[in-house]
Parts: sequence; structure tokens; C-alpha cells
Amino acid sequence: MDDSQAIRQIAAAEDEGAVFAVARAFFRTQGFAALSYARPSRTDPGRSEVTSFGFPEGFVASYRERLAEYDPLPSLAARAGRPLRLVDVAEGRLTGNQQLFIDAAREHGLTDGFLLPTFGPRQHIAVFSITMIDHEDRIAHADVPILHSVAQATHLRIDQLASEEVERPHLAPREITILHWIARGKSNEEIAMILGNKRPTIATHIKRIFAKLDVTDRASAAVKGLKFGLINV
Repeated sequence: MDDSQAIRQIAAAEDEGAVFAVARAFFRTQGFAALSYARPSRTDPGRSEVTSFGFPEGFVASYRERLAEYDPLPSLAARAGRPLRLVDVAEGRLTGNQQLFIDAAREHGLTDGFLLPTFGPRQHIAVFSITMIDHEDRIAHADVPILHSVAQATHLRIDQLASEEVERPHLAPREITILHWIARGKSNEEIAMILGNKRPTIATHIKRIFAKLDVTDRASAAVKGLKFGLINV
């Protein structure tokens, strides 16, 4: 599979699993058996969500148990903003815990490879790691810009699919305020008194809120408002 074929297939993939299947197939043809994709966590700011394929089972288990906390690779690649060779990162200046991660990776048989930072409109940055080479000559002869372009296409498609899957509703400022009071358990009459509006006006706003959130009751509206970060209670 060449890079243009891979990019076309990635662009046409209908779900995240299909995107990764194409990316993995491409990177395997380039001699890299393992692939990981680290993106900012949606629920835990400052942490990464990591999806990985082809890594030794022992390393994956250790990573989930404790090594993820010490993993310096996503942040180093993000700061660099360009592809990095794994061996160069491993031989750079690292903290004690970061060196612990590198030593554990080596103990589990991880080879040299590349870190490929990628950028997108929603999830601004993510980092691919490709490793477990089938021959040491793969590194010297790697066409890094091509590897990077396929990683970038993969990230953009994943970002696009996420955008299509969950689109944040747009509520006017007044509607957000009313939704806040709905979540606090206030009735239409109470909200009208708080905001200095007439009760029919509040009822009209609530109908619009329900339509925008695609709900039919106050509890569901409050839940969706919290889910999309429109309100806090």
C-alpha cells in the first residue's frame, strides 16, 4: 500500500476502527509493527488518551498499571512540533521517572521508531508513535515526510468523525441562563421572577431549548446541558 492509496482510504473510512485499520496496514508495509495514538483526554485535562496496536502484551499491561504516568513521549513530540526519532528522545535529557519509562520500554523489547505530532481543528494536537521495526535498516531508509503525512491524514479523519458524532448545541446566552435554573430545579414561574420576565416568555425559551437539545423534559435538558458543558451546577 502506498501513501496516496492509504490517504484516500483513510479519508473514506466510516469509523475510527476503520481509520486505524488502514493506518496500521500502511505502517506495517513500512516495517513498523506497533502504532500508538495519544490525544488530549476529554475528561481529564492534562492527561492523554492512548490507543495502541502491536505492542508487547507485557509492556501494554505495565503501561496501564503505572508507566502511563511517566510517559514523556506525547509531550516532548508536541513541544517539538515535528517528527522525532525515538532513540534521540531516549538519549536526551530526561527526569528520573521519564528515564524509568524508557528503561521499561527497552526491557519489553521496544525498538527504535518515530514520534509523529499531528494537528487538527478540534483536537488541536495528537502524537503517533510507530515502532517495533522488522529490520534495523528501516530507520535509515524511512521516508519520514510520507510517514508524517499518513499520520496527519489519520488524525484529521478521526477528528472529523468525532465532530460528526458529537456536535455541541448552540444556545443563546439567555437560554443558557434559563437552562441553568432548570437544572437547579426552578419552575417556570420561579425562573420568570428571577429573570424579571413573564411566564409565557420563559415557556417559549424552554421550548426552544428543548428543540435545540433534542429532548422533551426538563431532566433530560439538564443532563445534556451538563454533558456538553453548557452549564455547571
